[in-house]
Amino acid sequence: MRATRQVQRKQSRAALEKIADSFRALSEPTRLAILQELKSGSKTVNELVEAIGTSQPNISKQLRVLFEGGFISREQRGIFVHYQMQGDFVLRLCELVCDRLNQQARASIPHYTI
Repeated sequence: MRATRQVQRKQSRAALEKIADSFRALSEPTRLAILQELKSGSKTVNELVEAIGTSQPNISKQLRVLFEGGFISREQRGIFVHYQMQGDFVLRLCELVCDRLNQQARASIPHYTI
């Protein structure tokens, strides 16, 4: 018996560009550090600066990229803007990448037997 494969249509060039833009938004270590910090809840720019240890202008720049990419949302509370994760899809994606890296690391560990 033959297994049926689901035929998926190819994405348009414009769609592929949009997908690539999303991956580019996650390709900077400071942005990943921001997402890691936001896993525990919303944070202000100052809280992120303190937690990550980089400058306020750099954090603000990286927040803008993540916001424009749809990975985070922001909410004005008094004089502060609070940033939070926009759903958990990005965390699931990061878990997949980390799982793959862990598999590769385990595969490169030599196994000795006597």
